[in-house]
Amino acid sequence: MMHIVLLGSAALAPALRGLGHRVLTLGCMGEGFDIPLRHPLSAATFRSLLADRSFKPDLLVLADEGNVPLVVGLECLPWPQIFFSIDTFCNPWHVPFAHAFELALVAQRDFVPLFVDEGHAARWFPLFCRVTVSAQSPEEWLAARDIPVAFVGTLNPANIPDRQSFLNAFRALHPLVCLQGDFVPVFQRARIVLNQTAAGEVNYRCLESMGCGAALLHDSREHGFTELFVEGVNVLPPYLRLRAETAAASAREALARPYELAELALAGRELAAARHTDEARARELCTLAEPLLGSRAYEARLATLPRRRRLVSSAYGTLAAELPDSLAPLRDFYRDAAVQAYG
Repeated sequence: MMHIVLLGSAALAPALRGLGHRVLTLGCMGEGFDIPLRHPLSAATFRSLLADRSFKPDLLVLADEGNVPLVVGLECLPWPQIFFSIDTFCNPWHVPFAHAFELALVAQRDFVPLFVDEGHAARWFPLFCRVTVSAQSPEEWLAARDIPVAFVGTLNPANIPDRQSFLNAFRALHPLVCLQGDFVPVFQRARIVLNQTAAGEVNYRCLESMGCGAALLHDSREHGFTELFVEGVNVLPPYLRLRAETAAASAREALARPYELAELALAGRELAAARHTDEARARELCTLAEPLLGSRAYEARLATLPRRRRLVSSAYGTLAAELPDSLAPLRDFYRDAAVQAYG
């Protein structure tokens, strides 16, 4: 059994606990953390929080939740650390920040070289889902699904300014249930889940749709899509990105062959259940962590701490340069952290 600190996203916490590990979660995006955070912490304050809980980590995992670094000074902490970078495409600071860790796991395959070229130990680590429906026959699948095409997600994200216009264009050509919030009850009724991405990434929606038993209609073949899935077998062939007419035509064609669509969606569900659950990723994470624990790999990081501190500080400097005046206190916090590394 390992004592694991999960910093940021706690999505893997239930699976890790199910494998018998003791897990302490800290984060600020959402609810249910063991220690909710309201603002970034220094490494000293972070260690005090753990000491107050009598929690001595064997491993720290920082799982990207689309937020700023929650702890400044992670590079100085005396235990193995793994960074799970998900939204690398809109957070270039992830690459220098990874110098605080022994291993970088990168959700989008095509960004792995960015980390390797900077000297990181890095590998592809795709996203995951929970399977929420049982195996069915095609007839049962068709009877249970009364929504032809659905999209559930943020409708006006700042980093995807063309999403709303694309969805509006699709809806003008084909019926579409389009919502924000809880995706599970919608995806469990949908025959097709329409995906639209920021940068062609294999995002959570890809696997969440399959875990709910729907057929995935994605907008890219990048970032390992063709390695994870087989077009026409367990996912629909991707449409041309931002081309609502091709997406609508693909959906219409698939819906016109309902039995074939049911077989494809059910094959997708089986693939998700076999290879892409949170439990599968939790097991892989633990396997990757074992040699780090056994070799005391963090000692090599601590032996080069001044260099690593300077490299990590460049991530803080990048953040400080990007944060607006409305977040001036946060901007000043990261600017000061960057300056202190060279003090």
